[in-house]
Amino acid sequence: MQSSNEQTKGKGLKFVCLSDTHNQHPKKLEKGDVLIHCGDFTCAGDYKEVQNFNRWLDEQKEFKYKIIIAGNHDLSFDTRKYPQLLNYQELQQEIQYLKKNFIYLENSDVDIEGYKIWGSPHSLEYWYGAFQISPDESENIWKNIHDQTDIVLTHGPPYGHGDMSKSEVHNNVGDQQLLQRIKQIKPKYHIFGHIHEAYGKTEEDGITFINCSYFKNGYSFGNKPFSFTLPYKEQQNR
Repeated sequence: MQSSNEQTKGKGLKFVCLSDTHNQHPKKLEKGDVLIHCGDFTCAGDYKEVQNFNRWLDEQKEFKYKIIIAGNHDLSFDTRKYPQLLNYQELQQEIQYLKKNFIYLENSDVDIEGYKIWGSPHSLEYWYGAFQISPDESENIWKNIHDQTDIVLTHGPPYGHGDMSKSEVHNNVGDQQLLQRIKQIKPKYHIFGHIHEAYGKTEEDGITFINCSYFKNGYSFGNKPFSFTLPYKEQQNR
């Protein structure tokens, strides 16, 4: 019979992932250790929207870690494209609250109990908004993903996985340079959103790709967040 410690250890580190909530954040989430949001938590990145998201994050008390990246709708987080928003004091206070109290990644990484997670808000030029890049620019961004990354978070999808835009261009709109880099690194998971109607999970070369968009096609919402568990990493003896 397993001891209580062995039973707890066997459960591992549980991740719960969603994206594209656009102010309609789910009232209840399944319990987990790490909450991941892959951007577009607002519709336009204004003060009340960011404040609302912060309050929602504060309410998710079951999670030890909350990891956030922005998306193309979260305009106020892209200070290069929208520098005028730096003068909006109340908005900037909410942005700083998010960055101080949660884990915000912008072409950066974090170590969560031995697992390296890298996140970026960028996506290929599609429609409008923040953090939009051209195919020529994308390679210079994705080369910064560390080779030993376990989980990659991006707002936009890689080419061929969760990127079929049926409602607009009727084509795959994912980033080919991103896919190439992901296949080089071979992380355990690549998690993203952006293309609402392409919600779902696929696998290739041992990599699990997850489009975890909460919004569905059009203005409906309520796709189930994805969850998975990774084993606890053994503590190395010093």
